[in-house]
Amino acid sequence: MPDTVKPLTGWLAAFAVVLIWSGWVVVSRLGVVQTLTLYDMIALRYSVATVAAAPFIWKFWPRHLRWWQILVIVGGQGAPYLVFAFAGMQFAPASHAGTLMNGTLPVFVTAVGWVWLKDKPGYWRTSGITVILIGCALIGWDRASVGVTDQAWIGHLFFLAASFVLAVNVIGTKAWQIRPLQALAFIPAVNLVLYGPVYLLFLPKAVDIAPWSEIILQALYQGLGPSVLAVLFFTTAIRSIGPSTTAATMALVPGLSTLLAIPVLGEWPSIYAWIGMALASAGIVLAAGWRPLAWQ
Repeated sequence: MPDTVKPLTGWLAAFAVVLIWSGWVVVSRLGVVQTLTLYDMIALRYSVATVAAAPFIWKFWPRHLRWWQILVIVGGQGAPYLVFAFAGMQFAPASHAGTLMNGTLPVFVTAVGWVWLKDKPGYWRTSGITVILIGCALIGWDRASVGVTDQAWIGHLFFLAASFVLAVNVIGTKAWQIRPLQALAFIPAVNLVLYGPVYLLFLPKAVDIAPWSEIILQALYQGLGPSVLAVLFFTTAIRSIGPSTTAATMALVPGLSTLLAIPVLGEWPSIYAWIGMALASAGIVLAAGWRPLAWQ
């Protein structure tokens, strides 16, 4: 591939990830306020994702990992993460979910990386984290956005928990050198094996009364979007335009998910949410290590 095409490919892949992740926030919020239970959505996600990833399982299975390492990685992108995320969306709107989960991820990644890998943050990353925390504090203060209730703080705690377990996954992936196709090979399958029996035997279900339109939407988007396509696009972007620029591009997720939630969910954000979202996005850019005119 010519060098002049590579940056374009990387940018298109990065924006594809932004669209998938932003859409996931809105589609998930739509799912938890409709018929399906959050447990149905998790089951649909990993059933479809496992089928999609089946060709990769034998060839790319990470045989260098021990069983407890696999459980750590699986939990960070699996059922524990989704339970926290979906539960939070039952109490707080998409603008809060998009900002708090994506905004606090660099904060938790930095904290976990500092403890686990002794990776002490520098000046710009610390500055970015400070800006993120200010923006997230405004989101926590917000009670004027459409969809916010007096119990929104419960949703915020769930979003923070989801962000934390994903941060452990990110640092574990780095520490144990897990490649994207390896993650694709085992995360959906292990989640389905561990979660499936619990879901079938004990958890509440609504798939028998939910409209087929809801089931198909959640199955395809949850199973193919963030679980498969986003992994491949994200890897392409990192290889083409660099990790810092790719990570900085993800700062678009809170804003785009908020904009998508307006026509899809009717959730208009307040001025507190807009300002908090803007600050969190700016902080993500700084924490990612991206600087103006310093392209990778």
